Amino acid sequence: MKFLILDGYTDEPAGLGVPPYIGTYPRYAAGVIYKYNYDVHYITIDKLRNEIKKGFDFNKFDVVIAICGFHTPGKYLNANPATLREIVSILYDFKGLKILGGPVATKFGSSMEGGKIKDEEKLKYFFDVVASGDLEIVLSDLIENNFNIEKINPEKLRNYNQIKEFAIRGAKIVKQHPDYPYIIAEIETYRGCSRNTSGGCSFCTEPRRFGSPKYRDEKDIIEEVKELYLNGIKYYRIGRQPCIFSYKAKDSEKEEVPKPNVDAVERLFKGICNNIKPEVLHIDNANPAVISRHEDESREIAKILVKYCTGGNVAAFGVESFDEKVIKKNNLLTTPEDVLKAVKILNEIGGSRSFTGLPHLLPGINLLFGLKRETKETFNINYNYLKQIYDDGYMIRRINIRQVVPFFGTDISINDIKKANKRKKLFLSFKEKIRKEIDNPMLKRVIPKGTVLKDVFVEVMQIKDLQNPSLSLEIKEKKTLYFGRQFGSYPILVGMIGNDLKLKSFVDVKITGYGRRSITGKPL
Repeated sequence: MKFLILDGYTDEPAGLGVPPYIGTYPRYAAGVIYKYNYDVHYITIDKLRNEIKKGFDFNKFDVVIAICGFHTPGKYLNANPATLREIVSILYDFKGLKILGGPVATKFGSSMEGGKIKDEEKLKYFFDVVASGDLEIVLSDLIENNFNIEKINPEKLRNYNQIKEFAIRGAKIVKQHPDYPYIIAEIETYRGCSRNTSGGCSFCTEPRRFGSPKYRDEKDIIEEVKELYLNGIKYYRIGRQPCIFSYKAKDSEKEEVPKPNVDAVERLFKGICNNIKPEVLHIDNANPAVISRHEDESREIAKILVKYCTGGNVAAFGVESFDEKVIKKNNLLTTPEDVLKAVKILNEIGGSRSFTGLPHLLPGINLLFGLKRETKETFNINYNYLKQIYDDGYMIRRINIRQVVPFFGTDISINDIKKANKRKKLFLSFKEKIRKEIDNPMLKRVIPKGTVLKDVFVEVMQIKDLQNPSLSLEIKEKKTLYFGRQFGSYPILVGMIGNDLKLKSFVDVKITGYGRRSITGKPL
C-alpha cells in the first residue's frame, strides 16, 4: 500500500507546523507507516498546488492523510496554509481511504483568522476517518485492524510510551520536505496545562484537549533530536509545550503555578547539546506567572537556556491582557505585576548580545482582544503597561496582537465575538499605535544601527511595493529587494539591498534602517 501525507500546516497554542517549521503531526504519522513497512510520500500544500498544475495523480496512492488546522492563526512570510475547504476540493475525486488529522479534526475545529466564526465543520464528513484524538494512534490502530474503520476509536489519545518509536522512525520524512534541509523541527516536551485545575484561560483549547500536564522523558526527546540530526536537521525549537519553565514541574497536576524543576530542564538541554551540535536551539512558550512567583528556580532555568540555546531566543509570554477586570473574568491568572517582574528577570539574564547579533534570551508578549469584560479602557491599559516596559528601559523581542476565536468547548461565545467586532476600528487603531510608538523604538533598542545579524536566510526576492508603509525610505530608493530571516523563534524580517543575492543562501547583514516591525540591512 502507498500512503500520502498531505501537510496543510498547523498552528496551535503549543505547537507550530508552518514552514520553515515542520510539526509533530506528519513526523509521528510517518513513523507509524514506516513501522509497518508501507511506502509513504510526504508533500506540503504549497508544493502540491504547483504539482496539481502538472497533473498530480492522487489515485496512485491507497491512503491520503490530510493534516491541517489553526487554533492560533498568524501571518506567514513564505507559506500559504490550506483550509479544510481547499483540501476537500483537491481530494474530491480521490478514490482511496481519506484520513483527516491535526487541529481541524478535533471537536474545536479550526479558524484561519482571529475574530472570525468557523464555517467548515460539515466538511469533515467528506473523510473516511476523522482523527479527533491523536492521529498517530488512530492510524496505528487502523493498520492493526486491517483498515477496518468500524473497529477503531477515532477519539483515542496516546501516552508518551506509545510514541517513542514513532517519533524516531518518522524523523527521516524530513528529507521529503521541499525546503529540506532548511527547516526547523518543532519538538514536543509535554502537553496539557497546570491551569486545568481551575478550567484554564477562557479561550484556550490546550487544557480542554489534554487536561493536566503529561511529560515526555528527557531521554526520549534527546533520542528523537539525535535521529533528526542524523537526517540532516540542524535547527530545533523546543516549542511544543505551554511553558518550558514548567517542564516536569513539581505538583503540576495540583498547582496552577507549579514550582519549576531546574534539574529536569538542565538534563534536557544539556543532553541535547552533548549529543548534537545544533545551529539553532530555541524555545517558545513561557508562563510569566511561573517566572515571577518562583523567581530563584526561574532565574536558574533562564541561565540554562542562555548557556545551551543559541542567541536570538524568545520566551513568548501569554499575557493576553493587562486589564485586571478582563484577567479575572477570563481566568487568566497572570497579573500585570507578574509580567513586569518576568520581563525584568529575563532582561537581566538574557539581555546581553550573542554571536547571532541578537540578545541571548528576551521575552515576547502576546495580547488577545475580544475577551469577556473588554472595554475601550482595556486598550488604554494595555498600551500604558507596554509603554511602561519601554520607559523602564527593558527589551521585548516582539509583541503579538491577535483577536480571539470562539472555539467550540471554550468559554468564548459567538456573542463575545459580535461585541468585540463593534470595537474593530478601535482594535485596528490600537494595533497601529503599538506598531508606531512601541514596536519601532523597541526594534531600535534591541537591534541598534550597525548591528551585524549573522546567517540571515534569503527567502524572497521581489519588486518593491512603493505603497508599503512598512518599508524604510532606504529600501524604497531601490527597484529590487530581498527579504530574509534568521532561523529560530519569531525571526525578525530583514529587507536587504543587493544585486547578486541568491535565494536559499545565508548572508551576514549590517543593520542600516527600520520599518515598523522589520529592519533594513546591507549584506556583508
